[in-house]
Amino acid sequence: MLNKNFRFFIKVIVFIVFFIPYFAFSNLKKCEYDKKLCDKLNQVVGIKTPMMVASGTLINDELIVTNRHVVEDHEQFIIRFNDGRIKKAFPLPHNFPADLAILTLNKETNISNQFVQSSEINGMIRVIAFDQGRKSNRIYDKGKIISFTDIKTFPQSRIHTDAKSLPGNSGGAVVDDTGNLVGILASGDGNINEIIPISLVNEVIKNTSKHHKENFFKTGNNIRLCADNLEEAKYIQKNLNDKIANNIDNYCWNSKNKQLIDQAGQTFGRLGDLNKARKFLEKSLTLDPSSPNSLISLAIVYHIQRDLEKERPLILKLLKLTPENPQVLRLGVQVAGILKDKNMSDNVLELMSKYNKDALPLAKKFIENAFKSNQ
Repeated sequence: MLNKNFRFFIKVIVFIVFFIPYFAFSNLKKCEYDKKLCDKLNQVVGIKTPMMVASGTLINDELIVTNRHVVEDHEQFIIRFNDGRIKKAFPLPHNFPADLAILTLNKETNISNQFVQSSEINGMIRVIAFDQGRKSNRIYDKGKIISFTDIKTFPQSRIHTDAKSLPGNSGGAVVDDTGNLVGILASGDGNINEIIPISLVNEVIKNTSKHHKENFFKTGNNIRLCADNLEEAKYIQKNLNDKIANNIDNYCWNSKNKQLIDQAGQTFGRLGDLNKARKFLEKSLTLDPSSPNSLISLAIVYHIQRDLEKERPLILKLLKLTPENPQVLRLGVQVAGILKDKNMSDNVLELMSKYNKDALPLAKKFIENAFKSNQ
């Protein structure tokens, strides 16, 4: 586990950063966006947990939605509103699998009929969240939707987008071009970010009950311990300590959290334990089959293991979702050549001529040599 002194130091830093005012709220820079977007700034709050600063989205005067991985097993939170007000909030236990949690400012609130309105997504989308650097709410650059899986079949699936966000934005609001609230930011790798559709908030509300309290906090404990061990493993370059490896294997698997399962797979892959990486990443794809981040991570594991028949369908899917990704194109060339797949090679080279012309000559040479060796 993390060193106690280090954990205390982090808590102090987080506390200080969270409460330092951004100059004075009366002097905040005027919002430069459309009024509908600017109004959404007041719908976002900063959330301080014992180990992090995150974001939350108000769905009414008393309820805030954020991520389940933000809440972990903590029983109360400090909430900072856009106007500088500070209040306490408390999690409401539920048993729905999406990475969402509801916080209440009033423990006596009845949320059984507090449903949110959802609508079709119009145009591009953007994140509005608490920015740790500016210490205030911020509207980020918009982006397009890359993929979106059926949430009725896959309740842990996400909307995948290249809309911009930063660390600490988890739980922030995601809106479309008309200002409609369409989702809650969950995670990302800096290039492709993941959003939970707003309609799933209603499923969480339907499945909220004090009867779920014990299991809710038990799962939250697994989430927290998984995150702690993943954080410790981040600074290890090789030879992961057996205890940490076993903790990740245990806590992350039992977290039932798509994001953490994904991160566990990526961690084991980075450290060379490909069998464990494969187990976690294959599980992640069963939860969200159209996740580009999971697809590329698992494709790399299959590639290293030389399981190219397993890798091929993943690459074909990625070529449709992220055809501009140079790593996907490079893997596609190698898989097509080694498996002597003419249709796939033609497809990859055509995409490369559009998105990565500099690498095209070498790719063509590789394909030509690969098919010559079959003659």
